[in-house]
Amino acid sequence: MPNFAIQSGVLKGLKLVFNPAEGTRPTKSIVRESFFNTIGGEIVGSVFIEAFAGCGSMGLEALSRGASEAVFYEIDKGAYSILEKNLSLAKRRIPTLDISHFHTDFFAQDLKPYMSLSIQVILYLDPPFCIREGKADIYQKLLAKIHNLGRCAIGLIVFEHWSEYNMPHIIGVYERLKVRQFGKSALTYFRLKD
Repeated sequence: MPNFAIQSGVLKGLKLVFNPAEGTRPTKSIVRESFFNTIGGEIVGSVFIEAFAGCGSMGLEALSRGASEAVFYEIDKGAYSILEKNLSLAKRRIPTLDISHFHTDFFAQDLKPYMSLSIQVILYLDPPFCIREGKADIYQKLLAKIHNLGRCAIGLIVFEHWSEYNMPHIIGVYERLKVRQFGKSALTYFRLKD
């Protein structure tokens, strides 16, 4: 199995594993770096939710850079097994990391426990691209879930998606802040409206 490493912070250099045969891929280094440079110090003390966790690279990078807690959701059994290995590697280095992980479908999850927190929650969505077989409606389903959130502690939502898909300007109480493209991938940032 190939590996890659956490880029910065207290877990810097920690080698994580992933299995390309599982159909999950870690977020590219350039995308991770751009994301964390864009949000800067906002990560410190936040709760970071990685909704389609795969190998957990974004959530672990968030913890490494100062998030107070990371929450991981992954439905695929093989990917979840790899996620557990990576979370175990991180906990071995820093046993006090606050990590929750669930082998479940994100669409079936109630986000209420995170909606009324007094600290900012960052929701990172990296679903399978909508061009993959059987996934044509995945972005619409996520947009509907976000539209129903209402005002809450989830102050920032970021989609990693197929770059040719145009995200809307407004989703419920969230407005599009910016879009960054990286070849076939893009990051679209949504902020809770004032």
